[in-house]
Amino acid sequence: MAREPGWQRPLGVVLVLVLVLVAAGAAWWASRATMTSAVPVDQRQGAEQMVVWGEASSGSVGRSLPLSTTLRQPAVPVAQNTLAGVVTGVSPGEVDQGDVVYVVGDTPVRVVEAEIPFWRDLARGVKGEDVAALQRLLVAEGHLQGEADGDFGTDTERAVRAWQEEQERERTGQVPLGELVAVPDLPAVVQLGEAVVVGKTLGGGEDAVLAPTGQREFVLVVTQDQARLIPAEATVEITYEDHTWEAVIAGSQLDEFGSTTFELTAPDGGEVCGEECGALPKDAQVTLRSEVVIVPRVEGTTVPAAAVRTRADGTAYVITPSGEVDVTMAGSGQGLVVVRGIDPGTRVQVLDGTPSTQPVPLPGDGADSTQGG
Repeated sequence: MAREPGWQRPLGVVLVLVLVLVAAGAAWWASRATMTSAVPVDQRQGAEQMVVWGEASSGSVGRSLPLSTTLRQPAVPVAQNTLAGVVTGVSPGEVDQGDVVYVVGDTPVRVVEAEIPFWRDLARGVKGEDVAALQRLLVAEGHLQGEADGDFGTDTERAVRAWQEEQERERTGQVPLGELVAVPDLPAVVQLGEAVVVGKTLGGGEDAVLAPTGQREFVLVVTQDQARLIPAEATVEITYEDHTWEAVIAGSQLDEFGSTTFELTAPDGGEVCGEECGALPKDAQVTLRSEVVIVPRVEGTTVPAAAVRTRADGTAYVITPSGEVDVTMAGSGQGLVVVRGIDPGTRVQVLDGTPSTQPVPLPGDGADSTQGG
């Protein structure tokens, strides 16, 4: 039997030793990997977390929905047509004393401010409130001097002739029934009856002029999804030009299409516009810009919500470079908290290097709040 060369025996021993060392190393690595994976993931992340600082600033939080409020000013018939003929002209909209609202043939029909309707021809010798209304028109037009006494005398007849001449009408000195219609309050935005349309023939007795009743309804019409976002205690800020009014929800109705109509009043139950209603347009329906305040806006010093901590007794504090500082929370929204107790510019600790174990209770529903501008 042949003997192996002497140099081959040491090489075999070396290979065996190498294999043993590799196996031992693999076993050690496997044991270390097992120990590392046994450490909870959140503990590893917490250990790697760094201390983070933030800075308090001036700001505000709150939540509101930009919607539109509708002002409804109901109109009712205030005058019937007493003229027969074809309608040749119409002028609805905003009118004032003596303005023409429609024309039948070549006869213009004018509005006059009066509490009672015109019901007869006005001529010399007639007395009454309808005469006084005509006299006030003549005084305003500069054709009659003195006070309106309700007595159609020679002065009034003379004034009527001058007025008719100015209007390029026949100078009869009297006003036939149908040429004047009474509107309780002028100026006003008036509508015309359905029959008063250019080209249509009138026979008399049709509703001719509709005027506002003086009542005002402020309503908020929203979809079902929007209605779910609006609590009963929400306030509504209504803006028109340089006027702003606060309203509250007084009631609601659901219509057949699924829309909700919220009825609005002033906080004291009165009219939303209060003593400033005269600033509003006279149209039958007006759209007004508004904000539905769901979470009232709070202004002050804001810090990140993560910077506010609570103690076991429920008191709140923040950590500053000089230590803990007690604060009170006035509002929250969109990850921010308005606090009292520190000034804008104060550095506050947001993360302290350890994972948070308990959420900070915030005033209001912070998750649903939106920071105001």
